[in-house]
Amino acid sequence: MDHVGIIGYGHMGSMLVSGFLASGVLRIDEVVVASRSRGSLDACAAAWPGIGIAATNAELARRCRLIIIAVRPQEIRGVLNEIVPVMDGDEHIVSLAAGISLEELEAAFTGSVTRAVPTVTSEVGQGTTLICHGRQIGMNDALRAEGLFSAVGDVALVGEEDLPAATLLSSCGPGLLAAVIEELAGATARASGLSPDRALLLATEMVTATAAYLKETGEAPSDLIRRVATGGGITEVGVQGLRERLPGVLDEVFAAMLERSDTVGK
Repeated sequence: MDHVGIIGYGHMGSMLVSGFLASGVLRIDEVVVASRSRGSLDACAAAWPGIGIAATNAELARRCRLIIIAVRPQEIRGVLNEIVPVMDGDEHIVSLAAGISLEELEAAFTGSVTRAVPTVTSEVGQGTTLICHGRQIGMNDALRAEGLFSAVGDVALVGEEDLPAATLLSSCGPGLLAAVIEELAGATARASGLSPDRALLLATEMVTATAAYLKETGEAPSDLIRRVATGGGITEVGVQGLRERLPGVLDEVFAAMLERSDTVGK
Protein backbone atom coordinates (compact mmCIF):
# COMPACT_ATOMS: atom_id res chain seq x y z
CA MET A 1 0.00 0.00 0.00
CA ASP A 2 2.97 2.34 0.40
CA HIS A 3 3.47 2.52 -3.35
CA VAL A 4 3.44 5.79 -5.27
CA GLY A 5 0.90 5.87 -8.08
CA ILE A 6 0.95 8.20 -11.08
CA ILE A 7 -2.25 8.52 -13.07
CA GLY A 8 -1.49 9.82 -16.55
CA TYR A 9 1.64 9.10 -18.56
CA GLY A 10 1.76 12.12 -20.83
CA HIS A 11 4.61 14.62 -20.76
CA MET A 12 4.28 15.49 -17.06
CA GLY A 13 3.59 11.97 -15.82
CA SER A 14 6.46 10.43 -17.77
CA MET A 15 8.79 13.23 -16.64
CA LEU A 16 7.98 12.52 -12.99
CA VAL A 17 8.42 8.76 -13.38
CA SER A 18 11.79 9.35 -15.02
CA GLY A 19 12.87 11.91 -12.43
CA PHE A 20 11.81 9.87 -9.41
CA LEU A 21 13.46 6.69 -10.64
CA ALA A 22 16.61 8.20 -12.15
CA SER A 23 17.27 10.19 -8.98
CA GLY A 24 16.86 7.12 -6.79
CA VAL A 25 14.22 8.71 -4.58
CA LEU A 26 11.98 5.77 -5.50
CA ARG A 27 12.73 2.20 -6.51
CA ILE A 28 11.08 0.78 -9.58
CA ASP A 29 9.05 -1.65 -7.47
CA GLU A 30 7.57 1.31 -5.52
CA VAL A 31 5.91 2.95 -8.55
CA VAL A 32 2.59 2.11 -10.23
CA VAL A 33 1.36 3.86 -13.38
CA ALA A 34 -2.07 4.03 -14.97
CA SER A 35 -3.12 5.69 -18.21
CA ARG A 36 -6.11 5.56 -20.49
CA SER A 37 -3.65 5.22 -23.39
CA ARG A 38 -2.50 1.66 -23.96
CA GLY A 39 0.36 2.98 -26.04
CA SER A 40 1.57 5.14 -23.17
CA LEU A 41 1.50 2.20 -20.77
CA ASP A 42 3.43 0.05 -23.25
CA ALA A 43 6.01 2.82 -23.60
CA CYS A 44 6.29 3.09 -19.81
CA ALA A 45 6.75 -0.65 -19.37
CA ALA A 46 9.39 -0.70 -22.11
CA ALA A 47 11.29 2.26 -20.65
CA TRP A 48 11.15 0.97 -17.06
CA PRO A 49 11.04 -2.86 -16.96
CA GLY A 50 9.52 -4.05 -13.71
CA ILE A 51 7.46 -0.92 -13.05
CA GLY A 52 3.93 -1.49 -11.80
CA ILE A 53 1.23 -1.11 -14.44
CA ALA A 54 -2.43 -0.79 -13.39
CA ALA A 55 -5.18 -1.64 -15.83
CA THR A 56 -7.50 1.00 -14.35
CA ASN A 57 -7.26 4.08 -12.15
CA ALA A 58 -9.28 2.26 -9.48
CA GLU A 59 -6.77 -0.60 -9.44
CA LEU A 60 -3.95 1.89 -8.97
CA ALA A 61 -5.81 3.55 -6.09
CA ARG A 62 -6.18 0.19 -4.35
CA ARG A 63 -2.43 -0.46 -4.63
CA CYS A 64 -1.03 2.95 -3.68
CA ARG A 65 -1.03 5.29 -0.72
CA LEU A 66 0.32 8.40 -2.47
CA ILE A 67 -1.49 9.07 -5.73
CA ILE A 68 -0.28 11.75 -8.14
CA ILE A 69 -2.90 12.76 -10.70
CA ALA A 70 -1.17 14.05 -13.84
CA VAL A 71 -4.08 14.50 -16.24
CA ARG A 72 -5.65 17.54 -17.89
CA PRO A 73 -7.78 19.74 -15.62
CA GLN A 74 -10.91 18.76 -17.53
CA GLU A 75 -10.29 15.10 -16.70
CA ILE A 76 -9.52 15.26 -13.00
CA ARG A 77 -13.09 15.14 -11.73
CA GLY A 78 -13.67 11.93 -13.67
CA VAL A 79 -10.49 10.44 -12.21
CA LEU A 80 -11.57 11.35 -8.68
CA ASN A 81 -14.95 9.72 -9.29
CA GLU A 82 -13.13 6.51 -10.26
CA ILE A 83 -10.62 6.32 -7.42
CA VAL A 84 -12.25 7.81 -4.31
CA PRO A 85 -14.89 5.07 -3.88
CA VAL A 86 -12.18 2.38 -3.59
CA MET A 87 -9.90 4.33 -1.23
CA ASP A 88 -9.69 3.84 2.54
CA GLY A 89 -9.32 7.51 3.40
CA ASP A 90 -5.73 7.49 4.66
CA GLU A 91 -4.24 7.96 1.19
CA HIS A 92 -2.67 11.17 -0.06
CA ILE A 93 -3.82 12.69 -3.35
CA VAL A 94 -1.49 15.10 -5.17
CA SER A 95 -3.12 16.95 -8.06
CA LEU A 96 -1.08 18.64 -10.78
CA ALA A 97 -4.20 20.12 -12.42
CA ALA A 98 -4.32 23.88 -12.82
CA GLY A 99 -7.59 25.52 -11.87
CA ILE A 100 -8.77 22.71 -9.58
CA SER A 101 -8.80 24.16 -6.06
CA LEU A 102 -8.01 22.46 -2.78
CA GLU A 103 -11.63 23.04 -1.81
CA GLU A 104 -12.79 21.01 -4.82
CA LEU A 105 -10.30 18.24 -4.07
CA GLU A 106 -11.35 18.12 -0.41
CA ALA A 107 -15.00 18.02 -1.40
CA ALA A 108 -14.28 14.80 -3.30
CA PHE A 109 -11.81 13.27 -0.83
CA THR A 110 -11.70 14.03 2.89
CA GLY A 111 -8.13 12.85 3.46
CA SER A 112 -4.77 14.45 2.64
CA VAL A 113 -4.69 16.49 -0.57
CA THR A 114 -1.98 18.62 -2.15
CA ARG A 115 -1.68 20.75 -5.25
CA ALA A 116 1.69 20.66 -7.01
CA VAL A 117 2.85 22.64 -10.03
CA PRO A 118 6.05 21.23 -11.57
CA THR A 119 7.79 22.90 -14.48
CA VAL A 120 9.06 21.63 -17.82
CA THR A 121 12.62 22.28 -16.64
CA SER A 122 12.14 19.59 -13.96
CA GLU A 123 13.01 17.25 -16.83
CA VAL A 124 16.64 18.27 -16.37
CA GLY A 125 16.44 18.53 -12.57
CA GLN A 126 16.12 22.32 -12.60
CA GLY A 127 13.40 24.81 -11.75
CA THR A 128 10.92 24.96 -8.90
CA THR A 129 7.85 22.86 -8.14
CA LEU A 130 5.21 24.87 -6.31
CA ILE A 131 3.42 22.97 -3.54
CA CYS A 132 0.25 23.90 -1.68
CA HIS A 133 -1.10 21.50 0.96
CA GLY A 134 -4.71 21.05 2.03
CA ARG A 135 -6.10 21.48 5.52
CA GLN A 136 -6.01 17.79 6.45
CA ILE A 137 -2.41 17.14 5.49
CA GLY A 138 -0.26 15.40 8.07
CA MET A 139 3.41 16.18 8.61
CA ASN A 140 4.60 12.84 7.24
CA ASP A 141 2.49 13.13 4.09
CA ALA A 142 3.65 16.70 3.51
CA LEU A 143 7.32 15.85 3.93
CA ARG A 144 7.09 12.79 1.71
CA ALA A 145 5.50 14.73 -1.16
CA GLU A 146 8.01 17.55 -0.80
CA GLY A 147 10.86 15.05 -0.76
CA LEU A 148 9.66 13.41 -3.96
CA PHE A 149 9.43 16.66 -5.88
CA SER A 150 12.77 17.79 -4.48
CA ALA A 151 14.25 14.99 -6.56
CA VAL A 152 13.36 16.85 -9.77
CA GLY A 153 14.38 20.37 -8.73
CA ASP A 154 13.67 22.87 -6.00
CA VAL A 155 10.42 23.02 -4.01
CA ALA A 156 8.60 26.14 -2.84
CA LEU A 157 5.62 26.09 -0.48
CA VAL A 158 3.02 28.73 -1.42
CA GLY A 159 -0.44 29.69 -0.26
CA GLU A 160 -3.20 28.82 -2.68
CA GLU A 161 -4.07 32.49 -3.14
CA ASP A 162 -0.54 33.06 -4.50
CA LEU A 163 -0.47 29.94 -6.67
CA PRO A 164 -1.74 31.52 -9.94
CA ALA A 165 0.81 34.34 -9.90
CA ALA A 166 3.66 32.06 -8.79
CA THR A 167 2.73 29.63 -11.57
CA LEU A 168 3.22 32.35 -14.17
CA LEU A 169 6.87 32.56 -13.13
CA SER A 170 7.77 28.98 -12.25
CA SER A 171 5.70 27.00 -14.76
CA CYS A 172 4.74 29.42 -17.54
CA GLY A 173 7.98 31.38 -17.17
CA PRO A 174 10.16 28.98 -19.19
CA GLY A 175 7.85 29.46 -22.17
CA LEU A 176 7.92 33.24 -21.75
CA LEU A 177 11.69 33.30 -21.43
CA ALA A 178 12.07 31.02 -24.45
CA ALA A 179 10.03 33.55 -26.45
CA VAL A 180 12.32 36.35 -25.23
CA ILE A 181 15.39 34.33 -26.24
CA GLU A 182 13.93 33.86 -29.71
CA GLU A 183 13.20 37.58 -30.03
CA LEU A 184 16.68 38.56 -28.84
CA ALA A 185 18.23 36.20 -31.36
CA GLY A 186 15.91 37.43 -34.11
CA ALA A 187 16.74 41.08 -33.44
CA THR A 188 20.46 40.28 -33.46
CA ALA A 189 20.23 38.40 -36.75
CA ARG A 190 18.18 41.16 -38.40
CA ALA A 191 20.66 43.82 -37.30
CA SER A 192 23.78 41.92 -38.36
CA GLY A 193 25.30 39.30 -40.55
CA LEU A 194 24.95 36.59 -37.95
CA SER A 195 22.87 33.60 -39.01
CA PRO A 196 19.62 33.01 -37.06
CA ASP A 197 20.98 29.70 -35.75
CA ARG A 198 24.22 31.27 -34.51
CA ALA A 199 22.35 34.16 -32.92
CA LEU A 200 19.98 31.73 -31.17
CA LEU A 201 22.90 29.72 -29.80
CA LEU A 202 24.60 32.86 -28.47
CA ALA A 203 21.35 34.14 -26.92
CA THR A 204 20.65 30.79 -25.21
CA GLU A 205 24.17 30.55 -23.82
CA MET A 206 24.02 34.15 -22.62
CA VAL A 207 20.76 33.58 -20.70
CA THR A 208 22.08 30.36 -19.16
CA ALA A 209 25.31 32.07 -18.07
CA THR A 210 23.49 35.12 -16.68
CA ALA A 211 21.13 32.99 -14.58
CA ALA A 212 24.07 30.96 -13.26
CA TYR A 213 25.97 34.16 -12.41
CA LEU A 214 23.07 35.66 -10.47
CA LYS A 215 22.43 32.44 -8.58
CA GLU A 216 26.06 31.76 -7.68
CA THR A 217 27.07 35.33 -6.76
CA GLY A 218 23.82 36.23 -5.02
CA GLU A 219 23.85 39.60 -6.76
CA ALA A 220 20.57 41.29 -7.58
CA PRO A 221 19.81 41.94 -11.27
CA SER A 222 20.26 45.65 -10.62
CA ASP A 223 23.82 44.97 -9.38
CA LEU A 224 24.66 43.11 -12.57
CA ILE A 225 23.19 45.92 -14.66
CA ARG A 226 25.40 48.46 -12.89
CA ARG A 227 28.42 46.28 -13.63
CA VAL A 228 27.66 46.02 -17.34
CA ALA A 229 25.83 49.26 -18.18
CA THR A 230 28.51 51.90 -17.83
CA GLY A 231 27.41 55.52 -18.14
CA GLY A 232 26.83 56.51 -21.75
CA GLY A 233 27.69 53.01 -22.95
CA ILE A 234 26.00 50.56 -25.28
CA THR A 235 24.29 48.49 -22.59
CA GLU A 236 22.87 51.58 -20.92
CA VAL A 237 21.06 52.51 -24.13
CA GLY A 238 19.53 49.03 -24.35
CA VAL A 239 18.57 48.85 -20.68
CA GLN A 240 16.95 52.28 -20.83
CA GLY A 241 14.87 51.23 -23.83
CA LEU A 242 13.69 48.09 -22.07
CA ARG A 243 12.91 49.99 -18.85
CA GLU A 244 10.68 52.33 -20.82
CA ARG A 245 8.75 49.66 -22.72
CA LEU A 246 8.85 46.37 -20.85
CA PRO A 247 6.81 47.18 -17.70
CA GLY A 248 3.70 48.05 -19.70
CA VAL A 249 4.10 45.05 -21.99
CA LEU A 250 4.63 42.61 -19.12
CA ASP A 251 1.78 44.07 -17.04
CA GLU A 252 -0.54 43.52 -20.01
CA VAL A 253 0.76 40.00 -20.65
CA PHE A 254 0.49 38.91 -17.01
CA ALA A 255 -3.01 40.38 -16.66
CA ALA A 256 -4.14 38.36 -19.69
CA MET A 257 -2.51 35.19 -18.36
CA LEU A 258 -4.09 35.56 -14.92
CA GLU A 259 -7.48 36.11 -16.53
CA ARG A 260 -7.05 32.94 -18.55
CA SER A 261 -5.90 30.99 -15.49
CA ASP A 262 -9.22 31.76 -13.83
CA THR A 263 -11.02 29.76 -16.54
CA VAL A 264 -8.74 26.70 -16.60
CA GLY A 265 -10.49 23.62 -15.33
CA LYS A 266 -13.92 25.26 -15.40
